[in-house]
Formats: sequence, structure tokens, C-alpha cells
Amino acid sequence: MIPQHVIDTILQSVDLPDFIGETVALAKKSGAYEGLCPFHTEDTPSFRVYPDHYHCYGCGAHGNALEFLMEKQGLSFPEAVRALASRSGIPIPASKPAQESAPDQLSGVRDVLRRACAKYQQLLLGPSGGPGMSVLNERGIDDDTIIRYGIGFAPEAWGTLTNDRTFRWEPLIAAGLATPKREKKGCYDFFRNRVLFPIRSDSGDVIAFGGRRVGDDGPKYLNTAETELYTKGSVLFGMQQAKQAIRMTRSIIVCEGFFDVITPAQAGIEHIVSTCGTALTDTQAELVLSVADLVFFCFDGDGAGLKATWRAAEMLAPLASDRHEIRLCRLPAEEDPDSYVRKYGADAFKEVLDQAPTLTAYLIGEITRGAKIPEARAKSLAVASSIWRRFSAPGLKVFFRQYACEALQLSPDEFDRLAATAPARPGDASIRACPCCGCDGELITEENGHRVACGQCQLTTKLAATADDARNLWNRRERPRMKSPAAKNNEKSD
Repeated sequence: MIPQHVIDTILQSVDLPDFIGETVALAKKSGAYEGLCPFHTEDTPSFRVYPDHYHCYGCGAHGNALEFLMEKQGLSFPEAVRALASRSGIPIPASKPAQESAPDQLSGVRDVLRRACAKYQQLLLGPSGGPGMSVLNERGIDDDTIIRYGIGFAPEAWGTLTNDRTFRWEPLIAAGLATPKREKKGCYDFFRNRVLFPIRSDSGDVIAFGGRRVGDDGPKYLNTAETELYTKGSVLFGMQQAKQAIRMTRSIIVCEGFFDVITPAQAGIEHIVSTCGTALTDTQAELVLSVADLVFFCFDGDGAGLKATWRAAEMLAPLASDRHEIRLCRLPAEEDPDSYVRKYGADAFKEVLDQAPTLTAYLIGEITRGAKIPEARAKSLAVASSIWRRFSAPGLKVFFRQYACEALQLSPDEFDRLAATAPARPGDASIRACPCCGCDGELITEENGHRVACGQCQLTTKLAATADDARNLWNRRERPRMKSPAAKNNEKSD
């Protein structure tokens, strides 16, 4: 953990108008600086920068220099602190556990993953890479794309890495690239006869691999098991390659598979990432919402993809802010972004994305689909009211209610009255993990209201009138801020 006094020193060292003025055109006006908001599209300036904070009177964006970096560049809290510290020349003390164990232990694993990635690519592009190249050639993947994404090939052999004396067994096992033998000493390769896609961390280091089988033996896709470096639900494949396009367009496309990223990217649709074949997680959803204002979710057109789209929509309800435009794309049955782009081209894929329903329209459409008889409409109302309660963005919540009333032919008063008595669904009142340290948040009731705080790092929301308001503030991720020592002293003196 970074000590609070260091964070306070870093913030005090930053001239906020100058800092934000490097990327946003600002003009001095009435004791503050004013400009067009970088977080939503507007024609009339509503974004104001003060000495210690910024605030947009259009979309509600609010925060300090750290929060500006987190929102603008999609950095995590520790990354933003380190970036600002580097700019200000303020050293950040390292914790003792990190000095004693983590670097030495994990540096060897990182080195093994980096060298394995290079070897797998050499094998793909060499004489033994024919089977892997056949899989890629069938999809029209060219050499430039292979090199850009670091695609490789593991031959049909048990010891491609483990019999190579330049690799030690222990780091290979720790990296998830080798499996210990059950009865004999030694280990064997985890990936065999597969096209391999390196999965990278935010810093660009290889932390895992996804493998697509060549032939019919074994599961179609096989990913590295979770390790100390790799947690499958916290990273997105292709993010490193997509960063520049995401920043330029302020938009991102999220899909499911490796080829669903590579084929569109090769066709010029570069702001695209995938969940590595796993279900979308809260962490991944937060990441994409932090780096883009326009977000497309485009999963496969089969039954599993349709279910994944619905789960994503439910998950996004409490996460989206009013500055986000979220669209949920429906591809034809048996199609995915890879096959669709190969079959119909990039322009046709863009049209499908542009015509996709927004989050609120999608949810209401799915909830009320076929709801003609009273019983079906009553069930739809129960689901709609449950999801409505989960929205934390005020604008989205208003328009979701409006859409629901129109679809169910109810007046707003009738909806409110019936929604109040509808049974709650699991997760309605959930408090999500702390965005700073990942520990559990706790609802705290005080004399003047309610707030949610993290018992580990002391991150907290401001006081809210009701418990639901406090949960919404926390779950909405409007960057709850730690109280500075000065603020705490002021509270005591008051």
C-alpha cells in the first residue's frame, strides 16, 4: 500500500489547472478554468477546473489529479499515483514484502513467459510451424498480424520447453507452461499441438497463453491456469494492441475469443478486445468503462453468446454512468465477429455495431419479449423493477423507467407502486469490492446518513440520505476519495 501522506504530498505538488490544461483547452473564468469536458461530447463548456478539483456540470465527472488520470487513461489507482509521483519527482517507498520476495520470485516467471513467447513464435514461423500456419491461413491471418500479436505454435511434443535446457522446470511450472509428472521426477509441456496467443498485463508483459487446438484432440481452447501473475477475470486479450485506437475513438468493442479480436483488427477495426473465452467479470467491465465512453459488447450469435449478452447487461446496470453509451450487439446465429468479418467484411460489421440496441433498450426488449398475457407482464414487471433499482446513473435510471412504462403500458405512478412491492432478486443490494484494494466494502449508518467504506484502505463515499443512495455511490465507481489528514482534522474541529 502507498502511504496516505505520500499521496497527499503528490496531490499538493500538482498545479491542477496546468496539469489538466496539457490535454484540455482551458480558459480562465471567474476564479476557475473552463473548457469542453473530456469525458462526454458537448458544444458548450461545462467543465471547470479549480485548484484542488475538477467538476463537469454536464455529466457530473468530479475528482482530483489522480482521478483525472484514472478516468482519462484507464489507469488503476496505484498506477495513477506512480505516474503522478514520477511527474512530480516524489519517491514512493516500497513495502518490505515486495522487497523481500516478490521481485526475485516473479522476475524468473516473467522471463520464462517472455522467452517462451519468443520460442513459440519462432516455431510457428519456422519449418515445424506448418500445422499452426494452416489454421491461421484458413482465416487469412497475415505475417504482420502474427508478429503484432505475438502468435506462436506449440508442436505435438511433450518436451518442447521442458526438454530445452535453457528453461528451468520450476519457473515453467509456476508460469503454467509445464505440469509435474505424477509418478516420475520431472514435468511435461502444458501446451501441445496448439496455436498460442500471448495474454499480456497492463505493462505489456506476457502473463499467460491461450491455445487453439490443431486437429480434433482435446478441448478446442485451452488457457493457462491462474498463477501469481495471471487472474483470468482481470485482463482482456488485445488491450495492449488496441490502446491507441481506443484513446483516439473513445470507444471499445468487447468480444469473446482470440480470433474475434485478431480478424477485425487486421481488417482495420483496432479498438477491439476479448475476455479470453471466459464470462465477463466486474473487473473487466470496469476496465472497459474506464477507458471509453462508447462501449460495444459483441458476443457470439449462438445460445451461449445470447446468455452471455444478457448476463453482461445485468452486470452493467449498476456500473454505467450517464456519460456512457453502451450497445449490446446481436449477431446472426452461428456467427461471431471473426466469421462475420471474414464473410461480410469490416463495413458490414460496423453497421451491425451501429444498429445494436443501447443498454436500456436491450434490457427492456429482452424483459418484455412475448409478455402479452397478464401473468407474463407481471413477471416482466418484477424483473424490470429489480434491474431499475440497480441503476446508479440518474439519467439512465429515469429513461429505463420510462421505457419500462411504455413497454408494459403502465403510468409512472403505477410502475413505482408496483415496483415497491416486487420481490428483490439476488444481488439487488450488493456492495461491490473496493476499487482501490479489492477488499469488501461495508455499509455504515451514522447519525446524519449512510456511507460505504473499505475497512482495509479507508476509501469511503460521502454521506448519503439513504442506504440505497450510499450503495449507488459506491457501486457507481464515481471514484470515492480517501479523506486527507487535513480534512479529518477539520471534521474534528467542527
